[in-house]
Parts: sequence; C-alpha cells; structure tokens
Amino acid sequence: MKVNDSVESFRKALKEAVDEYSLKPVIKEQGTVRSVEEGIAVVSGLPNAMFYEVVRFSNNLKGIVIDIKEDRVTAVILEKEENVEINTPVYRTGYIVSVPVSDQLLGRIIDPLGKPLDGKPPVKTTVYYPVEREAPALFDRDFVKDQLYTGIKVIDCMFPIGKGQRELILGDPSTGKTSIAVDTIVNQKDKDVICIYVSIGQRKQSVLDVYTTLKKYGAMDYTVIVSATSDSYPGLQFLSPYSGTAIAEYFLDKNKDVLIVYDDLTKHAFAYQSLSLLLKRPPGREAFPGDIFYIHSRLLERACKIKDGGSITALPVVETQAGRISSYIPTNVISITDGQIYLDSNLFNINQRPAVDVGKSVSRIGGKTQIPALKEVAEFLRLYYAQFLEVEIFTKLGVKVFGETAKIIRRGKRLRELLKQPKLKSYQVEEQVVIFFLLNEGYFDNIPEDQVNDRADFILKRIKTEYPEILKDIKISKVLTSQIKEKLKKLAEEL
Repeated sequence: MKVNDSVESFRKALKEAVDEYSLKPVIKEQGTVRSVEEGIAVVSGLPNAMFYEVVRFSNNLKGIVIDIKEDRVTAVILEKEENVEINTPVYRTGYIVSVPVSDQLLGRIIDPLGKPLDGKPPVKTTVYYPVEREAPALFDRDFVKDQLYTGIKVIDCMFPIGKGQRELILGDPSTGKTSIAVDTIVNQKDKDVICIYVSIGQRKQSVLDVYTTLKKYGAMDYTVIVSATSDSYPGLQFLSPYSGTAIAEYFLDKNKDVLIVYDDLTKHAFAYQSLSLLLKRPPGREAFPGDIFYIHSRLLERACKIKDGGSITALPVVETQAGRISSYIPTNVISITDGQIYLDSNLFNINQRPAVDVGKSVSRIGGKTQIPALKEVAEFLRLYYAQFLEVEIFTKLGVKVFGETAKIIRRGKRLRELLKQPKLKSYQVEEQVVIFFLLNEGYFDNIPEDQVNDRADFILKRIKTEYPEILKDIKISKVLTSQIKEKLKKLAEEL
C-alpha cells in the first residue's frame, strides 16, 4: 500500500471517529406524533430519548421530553404548534435543554430558551448551561456571612437577608410584592451584585413596567430579565425559573454575588399543574400534582453561598388569597426557604407601606449577617414594636395610659412612621443606623407623628452636607463608637 493511500485511509477513519463521538448531535432516531393537544405532543419511535432532551419537529419547532413511557414519550412544545399534527416527524437532538449564557445578557430581556424579546440581536456565545443542574454539595457551601441590603428599613433592620439566603416574599394580590423585589434590585447599584428577574405568567405590560423602572434607575446595567408571559405555553412558564437559575449559576461560577427574583412561584405551580393534568397525572392536595413540592425544592436548593466564591440569593414570590398562608403552595415554599416577608393587605390599605407584617415575618439566618452597628440599634426593635401593638389595643378602647405604657405607645407610633417608606427610595445601611439610633435615644419622641420621616430625612441631609465623616466612619468601621454616638447626640440636640 502506498504512503498516500495509508494517510488517506487514516484521515477517513479519523473523520468517521470524530463524527461518531462529536459533541454535535447525530440524529439517529426519528419518531412520529401520535397525538397533540394544548402544547403537549405524544411521540412514538424514540426509545432512547432522555428526560429533558430537546426534540425537533419537522417544521423546526422545538419541544422538551418531560415524560417517558415504555412505548412513547411526551414532549412539551415550546412554540406555537399550528403546524404540529398527527404523524408529524420528530427527531432527537441529543441535547439536554440548555440556555445560552454570557456577560452580554446583562441589560437584556430574553425568553427561557435565550431568545431575545427586546428587539435586539441574539446574544452570540458558545457557552450553554443546562436548565437542570444538581445543587452544590454541602461540603462546597459556606455559611451565610454578608448581608444583602434591600435599602428598605423594615427589612434590613428587622428581617435581614444574607447573601446566599432564600427569603420568601408572600402576600395577597396588589400588596407590593413586586415593588419590594424591584426596590431590592435597584439598591444593588454599585454593590457588585448581578440581578436576575424571572417573570412567570405575568402580563406583558407588567414586565415592561419592571423593565422601564430598572432602566430609569440604571439597574438594567447589571440585570437580566427572563420572561415567560401569561400568553406563553405552560412549558415555557414552567421552564423559566430554571433558565433564570442557570444564568445565575454562570455568574456564580465566575465568583459573583447574584440576586434572583422568581415572580411568582404561584403561577409557576399553576403552569406545572396544567402540564400534569394534560399528562393525565393524578392530582393531589388542592388539585396540584404530588411532586409540586419537589419541583420548587430542587429549584431553591440551588441558591447558596459557595466557599471562597460567590453566592446566589433567592427571593421567590408567592401569592396568597385572603391572607391564607396555610394553603398548599405558600406552606410548601415557607418550609423550603430560610424565612418569609409577609405583606398584609390591611396594613397596605391603611397606607402602612411597605405593608410588612412584623408578627408573621421572619429571617432565620439573616441576623448573623448584620454589621455590629446595625445589630446594636435594631436588636430590640421587633420587641418594642410587638409591645407597642399589644398595648395600643387599650388606647383604641378609650383606656387612658400613663408612665411606661405611655412611653411605649409614644415611641411605638414613631417607630411605625419610620418604617414607612416610599417606593424606590433607598436608605443605605449607615443612614439606617443613624435613624434608629436617634429613635432609641428618644430624639423623635416629642416630634408629631406625621413629621417624623421628614425630620429623619432633614437630619440625614445635614449630616451628609456638614458632617459626612459620621456616615463614612460607620460605613468603614461598621460599629457605633462612643465618639460617633456623642456626635449624633450633639447634632440632634442642635436641631
């Protein structure tokens, strides 16, 4: 055999080997659609299909395998299925469903498959992350140590959220759940935190409102919006939080701190319920499928703090009806997360906003993340507030109170006023320390209730312009030294 013939044979054999084991999928199986209904296709002839594998219909529509039987598989169609009919050919791709990831995603609105929804060109990248991924092992995780500041006084002081924590936001419709999430994203500006906002089953106008707000305040520079609107197929709505988490894990692997908001998991549960009913799976409690707890737990377990690395902080949103936090989905997510911020409709209606119910809200691990200065001034705020609410009932009944009880009511009313905060008005941690230090020292006790917030803002403005070193010292040292306390007391007396 000639040398040239040997070389050519080797090249041919090498090419065949590369083709055989190439990362590019080689379509070897073709199936056909047996039935199609409401975005669900039953396919026969794909015996080797994998769970969550992407399949391609003959008209280039895509689907995901979500159920495997002995003689058939069931695929969720991710796009409009007008052209999918019985006997339509279906091909395997060999790919597990993944989402393209890149730094170029920042500032973009995409769907759960990575397609642009903002009219801009697709993101060019060769890196794809699977939407389903094992949560980091216990030995790879670290303790939650650093606080993620929302800029909202009642949360940062009473229910602090740590980087790597999962804190649920729940309440009735129109009580400000999304506002808290958006405020938190806006407050991450210049804090080196990447934000992912996942919109599940929302109206397009709602997503546009969030985008407009984030754009106005410069927050889209570090934010990605993943959207599956209410007119999207249940399959896309179900996939959206997992896609958002995959993007968050891309930045986590780059040692970044990430904040991800799931708005909301109630609609996500409804989407999965719809899929399960179409798959003829038996319903369980409140007509939800029995594995509804599992789909949320495997999602939220991916939020964590990595040793010597970044973190993913999760803020899932859940909607209640008539304040029933004991219904199925709220109790599920409460048991998975590290605490909850409950928004009460009665508080919202009396203009106590944000309408955080101090009695039903909790942060189980966030307290360890507070800096010493904030912990010192906020340590007893919840106790003071609870005492105030308890004795305030007597004043509503016309009972006159004196002495220590009157003092509790007087200070409690001013604390309640200080906890009120307009949307998109953030307070930095050092500013919160100053406000609540002055409250504890009694400097707001003789100020009319409706003027408390104005006085607090006036004091902060004076400090920023005339004594900026006070805020700078608190920010750097993270403690309230005796010198800082004396400066604050003297300043408050002058005013």
